[in-house]
Amino acid sequence: MPEKILRHVVLFKFKDEAPEAEVTKISNAFKKLPEAIPVIKDFEWGMNDSPENFHQGFTHCYIISFASEADRDSVYTPHPKHQAFVASLQPHLEKVFVVDYWTNP
Repeated sequence: MPEKILRHVVLFKFKDEAPEAEVTKISNAFKKLPEAIPVIKDFEWGMNDSPENFHQGFTHCYIISFASEADRDSVYTPHPKHQAFVASLQPHLEKVFVVDYWTNP
């Protein structure tokens, strides 16, 4: 049976006035976190492309994978690079939506 993976799904809704350059800078910073935080097993991201109008303004989706809750909670979440990234979001983010789940085969 395949090993279960903990997925951390993060969706961002940026403020209307957030400059595109800042949104790009934020995405680039998020993409660099796996280089600084080795417990991140996988990272992927993309922009909303759904033809359905259910996105509620959330445009950016990021999926971070971990081997354990301890990796997420005790290493990733308090890591100084993650904390600096979170702080950089505040002026530009209207809403964030997070769902974590264990994969099921």
